[in-house]
Amino acid sequence: MATRPLYKAVKEQLTKSLIAGEWSPGAVLPSEPKLAQRYKVGISTIRAAVRELEFANVLIRVQGKGTFVAHFDERSSTHKFLNIARHNGKEEAPFRKVLALERIDAPPEIAEALRLPQTVNGRKVFKLSTVVRLAAKPIYHSNVFLPISLFSRLRRSAVADGNRSLYSIYQQQFNVNVTRVIDCVSATSASPIVAKLCDIRVGAPVLWLKRIAYSYNDFPVEVRHNWINSTDHCYRIAQGDGG
Repeated sequence: MATRPLYKAVKEQLTKSLIAGEWSPGAVLPSEPKLAQRYKVGISTIRAAVRELEFANVLIRVQGKGTFVAHFDERSSTHKFLNIARHNGKEEAPFRKVLALERIDAPPEIAEALRLPQTVNGRKVFKLSTVVRLAAKPIYHSNVFLPISLFSRLRRSAVADGNRSLYSIYQQQFNVNVTRVIDCVSATSASPIVAKLCDIRVGAPVLWLKRIAYSYNDFPVEVRHNWINSTDHCYRIAQGDGG
């Protein structure tokens, strides 16, 4: 049986400390020598553990300043994981209009994706319905599903209309840190509701996006469904280092 690398165990310990809130978003971690002393390992082991958390977008290393816990900037222009842009690649600042916030029983697909427990209250979720404008034009309609267990204090006032990203709100108000997302995109046609909200005709082609967002230890914290008016916009992903 293969021996488990020591840095993996250190990575787990660092992650547990992050989950417990020992280092808040934006905080700087102790120096490598101090971490090595704390976990009784060599500096090379600390570097390997930190490097993996960097690759997972959990930590950010800033040359000459240290290693920081990743955070979502509260500035309206910062929307990590927003991949909707004009066909020419131009990005536009989003403005979110909240339509409804409901507490519901999770549909089976949502419960499975969020790994909700089979208990009376375990499969309860918030359903947040929004329409998002880009350059003042309604572009996509979203249904966002959030587990009650993580967002028990969620109220309509916490997700007020505006251009602050939801992931910033999750982090700052609920200590829920989104580190990665998985998006599945397919083509569909606009339902009457989507057509009305996005100001397009019923049956017009739209993109349907299903996203699962994950926090530390790949724990799912959000499912969202987006219906995107693709007349002038696309789902855009940039890959490679740009060199």
